[in-house]
Amino acid sequence: MDGRGEAGATVYNLSDGGGKETVMNASRSVRLALWGVAAAALWAAPALAQPVLMLEGSCPGFMRAEVSGARPSRSILLLFAPNQGSYTLPYHHWCGGTRLGLNWRGLRIAAAARADENGFAFFEGNAGPLACGGYLQTLNYPDASCETSNVVRIPD
Repeated sequence: MDGRGEAGATVYNLSDGGGKETVMNASRSVRLALWGVAAAALWAAPALAQPVLMLEGSCPGFMRAEVSGARPSRSILLLFAPNQGSYTLPYHHWCGGTRLGLNWRGLRIAAAARADENGFAFFEGNAGPLACGGYLQTLNYPDASCETSNVVRIPD
């Protein structure tokens, strides 16, 4: 693939091990898919450091989420939840024991990307009205560090 092509991303249901679902088309920039996406099946080690997540744009409308300080060349999940909270991923999944700053109700994977060699990645796309007022956080996956970012509120 030349970096301009598109590929599907696959996610799994976190709570009940539901089936695979292809949820978006992805290239170097990943389109946000903030609804109807199952959360990830995850387990591994505790977080070591915290990447920084920044958000720009207006909701509803075009938005861009930027991550810096992630592990170079590693996969990053952009997680969405309607509310903040404190949810610990189950130990029988990847990143088990990792504490998220999101509520488990409505928790889902919005997008996935790979950080570049400098630990930078971005997600961009159109956010619909149901995303407005919700929260985003990133998770390095699958990575033994299971680093999470700060939690960012999507503006109303």
